[in-house]
Amino acid sequence: MSSAVDSAAERPTHHLHHDWTGEEWASDRIVQAIAEYEKERPENLPPLSDSINPEALDTAFESTDGSAGKAGCITFSYYGYTVLVQSTGQILIKKN
Repeated sequence: MSSAVDSAAERPTHHLHHDWTGEEWASDRIVQAIAEYEKERPENLPPLSDSINPEALDTAFESTDGSAGKAGCITFSYYGYTVLVQSTGQILIKKN
């Protein structure tokens, strides 16, 4: 997992990349990343399902036939962060 900090902003934006064809779920990466930023254990954070349907998020951009997935983005709030998930695999997480 990688993250970058925009030093010009007071509230950093973290950048992740998700492989929609990989084994890891986007929802798990998001919770793990926010837990890391907050110096918390993932199980101590509220359920992601309080903010968004994790199964829908994990499958929104996947392709079942190996072709290019659907284009788009999903934005939601979770644990004091705004999360933007793009079909390209880019995930932006910014503290509110």
